[in-house]
Amino acid sequence: METQRLDPMQTSSLLRVGEVLQGRYRIERVLGAGGMSTVYLALDLRFSQVRRLCAIKEMISHIPDPRMRALAQQSFEREAALLATLSHPAIPKIYDYFVEGERSYLVMEYIPGQDLEMLLRRTEGMLSVEEVVNWAVQICDVLHYLHSQQPPIIFRDLKPSNIMVDPYGRVFLVDFGIAKVFQAGQRGTMIGTEGYSPPEQYRGVVDPRTDLYALGATLHHLLTRQDPRLEPPFSFHERPIRRINPAVPEALAQVVMRALEYDPERRFQSALEMKQALLA
Repeated sequence: METQRLDPMQTSSLLRVGEVLQGRYRIERVLGAGGMSTVYLALDLRFSQVRRLCAIKEMISHIPDPRMRALAQQSFEREAALLATLSHPAIPKIYDYFVEGERSYLVMEYIPGQDLEMLLRRTEGMLSVEEVVNWAVQICDVLHYLHSQQPPIIFRDLKPSNIMVDPYGRVFLVDFGIAKVFQAGQRGTMIGTEGYSPPEQYRGVVDPRTDLYALGATLHHLLTRQDPRLEPPFSFHERPIRRINPAVPEALAQVVMRALEYDPERRFQSALEMKQALLA
């Protein structure tokens, strides 16, 4: 994970390089920051014979509203608890969770590599279609795992910046902060990222097909280089993939556009079904 630009408030509250948490984790550098959290690269000093790196996600709440601050803390604790229950090659392992003063920390497996948003930004021209399909198949695998939990877990914020790729081309889902345990018929608050979230998510409704729409939006972005956050909402069908990138096979374009159907009933009904369509 690469360093991203920080705002002045984040910079003033950053941990110093060399600072040690819990007498065990020595801060090496900032990996990224966004919203209310910062992610650091740290060295686990307990393993003195080897250089064991880990990623530490820190949350400091600057929210003045006590109720909103409590909700942010609950979200962070929920992410820690959720990750501790999951075991999948594409989900970073959680090693530790602790609180120091007003700061909460989540210690996770360090994934070397970069997220897909940064990779897209650093690539000239279009990405390889074969590479994008390979990532999509891997994402379908991890979504199938999440959706197969009892009850299902909906990621709710699938987008290029939350998908890491390591040097071997392996995909990892990161940032489970707003993942939600699905309960049929239950409505929630609208949380997600504009452009990638399906229409029903704006009404607080989510189910496994919510993540498939977001995967379709992510694939459309990767294959066309058109950021959906900068376009009118739900306008993918007005921007056909092959008109922008003729190298994309018609069959692949159809898979992506089916995932992006406005009506959830017209989308793929499971990640497994979408994976099979991608492989076909």
